[in-house]
Amino acid sequence: MMEGEAPSRNIVSQFFIRISQLYQLQLDRLTPHTRIRWGGAVFLIFLFLLRVFTKQGWYIVTYALGIYHLNLFIAFLTPKIDPALDLDDDQGPELPTHAKEEFRPFIRRLPEFKFWYAVAKSTVIGIICTFFEVFNVPVFWPILVMYFITLFCITMKRQIK
Repeated sequence: MMEGEAPSRNIVSQFFIRISQLYQLQLDRLTPHTRIRWGGAVFLIFLFLLRVFTKQGWYIVTYALGIYHLNLFIAFLTPKIDPALDLDDDQGPELPTHAKEEFRPFIRRLPEFKFWYAVAKSTVIGIICTFFEVFNVPVFWPILVMYFITLFCITMKRQIK
């Protein structure tokens, strides 16, 4: 190799770099369109549930996806800095006292875009899992539904407190 020449990348790495750039471009274009993004996520969930109901299987995948979505939802509802855990004073959160301080009443632990992205990506992975028989573990699905409802109620009760 001569001096001043940049090392050439192979064609495979260039291809994957270009694909990732195009993917990021599409994500950037989709970012301001909240309703369209969530409509697409709901449509993906609908496709997943339609496949599960028509094929009558993959209940463990459905349960795992539901638990994951519940954890994402809780992270979305939870503040980044929990005022209940602030042990400095017993008064609770205070207004800024200096001109340089900024008052931020609520910052989410999981931002909305990351919440949507994780829901969409996990649903696509769930749909892909329904094409493989190895993930179709035979279970008595009503027990999973009751356990999920119980877990949801307990978690939401704790979150509301």
